[in-house]
Amino acid sequence: MHGNLTLAQPLLIIGAWAMAFLLYTFLIFLAIDILRLVNALTFKAEWLSFRYTFGNETAKTFSTIGGIITAIIIICGYFNAKFPIVKEITYKTDKKLTQPVKFVFLSDIHLGMINGDKYFTLLADRINLADADFVAIAGDFFDGDPKPVIQSKAGTILKNIKTKYGIYVIPGNHEYIGNADTALKFMTQNGVNVLRDQTIKLPCAITIIGRDDLSAIRALGRRATLEQLTQNIDNESFTIMMDHQPYRLEEAEKCGIDLQLSGHTHHGQLWPGNLITNAIYECSFGQHQRGKTQYYVSSGYGTWGPPIRTTCRPEMVIITIEN
Repeated sequence: MHGNLTLAQPLLIIGAWAMAFLLYTFLIFLAIDILRLVNALTFKAEWLSFRYTFGNETAKTFSTIGGIITAIIIICGYFNAKFPIVKEITYKTDKKLTQPVKFVFLSDIHLGMINGDKYFTLLADRINLADADFVAIAGDFFDGDPKPVIQSKAGTILKNIKTKYGIYVIPGNHEYIGNADTALKFMTQNGVNVLRDQTIKLPCAITIIGRDDLSAIRALGRRATLEQLTQNIDNESFTIMMDHQPYRLEEAEKCGIDLQLSGHTHHGQLWPGNLITNAIYECSFGQHQRGKTQYYVSSGYGTWGPPIRTTCRPEMVIITIEN
C-alpha cells in the first residue's frame, strides 16, 4: 500500500502541474494566433506574418515570450495558493444568543498527496489562533482517495485542534470521488462530528444543519430535502446550514435558514474558470443575500489538481454572529 502511494505521488504532482502549464500555454498561443489572424485580415504587418517553422526567428521570439509569460503566471499562481488569507466577517441577528459566537469556516481543504501534513499543520495552527467556538467544514476535506490521509499524521493534527464545541464536517463531492464511508469514518474516529443530512443544536443557541452532498443521490439514491431537515428545528435558534455545492439557493431562503455556508466552486481556481463558475452559480464566491437569508460561498482553502490559483486567494473565514 505504501509502495503504491510512493509511486503514485510524483506522477500525480507532475500531472497536476502539467495541467496548469498546458492550460496557459494553450491560452497564450491562442491569443497570438488570433492576433496573427486579425493582422492577416487587416493590417498585414510583416512582423506578424510568420509561420511556426524551424529556424523562423520571429516564431522563435514569440514562442520564447509565450513560454516566459506562462512561467510567470504559473509561479505567481503557486505563491498565491501557498499563502491563504484569513477573512473576518460579522453577521447581526435578532435571534437571542447567549453570547456572541465566533467560528471558523473552511471548505475544500483537499487533503491528500499534494496537500499533506505540513500544509494541514499550518492550517491547524491558524485555527487554534482564532480561539473559535467551533469549526465548520463544508465538504471536500479529502482530495479523493482517503488512503494517503489515513496513512499520514492528519488524525493527530485533527485531535490537536482546540475549540469549545468541536469540529463539524459535511461530505463534498470529492469524498464520494474517493470512498465517502471510509473518509467520514476516519473523521469520526478522530473526534470530528460528521453531519450527513443531520441537525445538531449547540449550547450557544446555534443550530447546525449538515446536508449530504448532491453526489449522495447518485451514490446512495437518496438525499434528504431541506424541508425534512428543518421541520423540527427551533425557530428561535440561529440556523447555520452547510451545503457543499451552492445550487438552488432559494431553498434556504424558503426554509428560513439564517446563514448558508458552501464551497465547491474554488471561484474557478484557474482563470478563466471564474467566468464559468460565475455563469453556473447564482453566487460563485463571497457574501450574498436573498431575503433574510445570508450566504457565504468560500473560494476554499486548498486546491484541486495543480497547487496554483490565478482567480483569487485561498481563505480561512472567521465568522462572528452577534445581536
